[in-house]
Amino acid sequence: MIISLHDKPNDIPSPVLEKTNYLALSGKKTALIINAFIRSFGVSNIILSHINLLPAAKIISLVKPKGRFILFAHGIEIWADLPRWKLDFLRKHVEIWAVSEYTRNILVDKHQIPENHIKVLNNCLAPDFNIPKYFEKPEQLLRKYQIAAQETILYTLTRLSSAEQYKGYDKVILALAQLKTEGYKFKYLIGGKADEAEKQRIEALIKNTGLQNEVILLGYIDDKDLVDHFILADVFIMPSRGEGFGIVFIEAAACGCQVIGGNADGSTDALLNGKLGQMIDPNSERAIKGAIEEILLNPKNNRIKQQELTIENFGFQQYIEKVKALL
Repeated sequence: MIISLHDKPNDIPSPVLEKTNYLALSGKKTALIINAFIRSFGVSNIILSHINLLPAAKIISLVKPKGRFILFAHGIEIWADLPRWKLDFLRKHVEIWAVSEYTRNILVDKHQIPENHIKVLNNCLAPDFNIPKYFEKPEQLLRKYQIAAQETILYTLTRLSSAEQYKGYDKVILALAQLKTEGYKFKYLIGGKADEAEKQRIEALIKNTGLQNEVILLGYIDDKDLVDHFILADVFIMPSRGEGFGIVFIEAAACGCQVIGGNADGSTDALLNGKLGQMIDPNSERAIKGAIEEILLNPKNNRIKQQELTIENFGFQQYIEKVKALL
């Protein structure tokens, strides 16, 4: 049985989940606690997808003190300071499945969670992710963005937020400005919703660096168009400093993109410690510039091998087997 706090009944992803096993509560917290409490009887494992659901587990533990509680630990939500009661409950009663070694290490070092309470379960490609069979750049997108087929295309897909300026696309722009002065040709596409303050900041940066013809802000990209944009790109780049894992890296790699990411967060798990892409210091414009230049000088990439390596490590069926083993 799956209980969702924020989903609405019409939001249920029916191709993936059976409606009879999925309860959507439209944000009703009291209903969540009541339903979780009632349905906890007769089950062996109680799995929490977010630490904010810990109060429900705490209540259930009062009548099931020996129940098996499992918490998914993603990133920033569990890296922050936690109330004493949550730390005590985590240390004594909860088995944690961290999405990356980075998150695992924070739990051990900062929160003093016993190491034997934590397992690493990397995220995976969604079961309905449309893994491409062909890699020709979509003609309609080349026309839409007025890009020549032979141009090297770099791509970032993320939310552009003035409150979360850690994704690194601004540093990519600064690195590209230097590369332009050295005669390199490229296009850099940045996809994703942007709040107004961040949009203005990045537009000003593009203008100040003289990259109006090289950098294109795409805005929101519909789910049905995500794969085409990955195929369009030669390189997916996001030198982030705050990823719990970084699913977008493995989505890009599953579409055959070369990948450049940071070496200071959960991105290292998504990049298989360098096997799936370049890992660089996300705070170093010099490192970012060097990684991009390496690809511009040698743009060849075996998209099929990149895809195969991604599916081998992050495919949905592989994920199922890992979950079964942990259970």
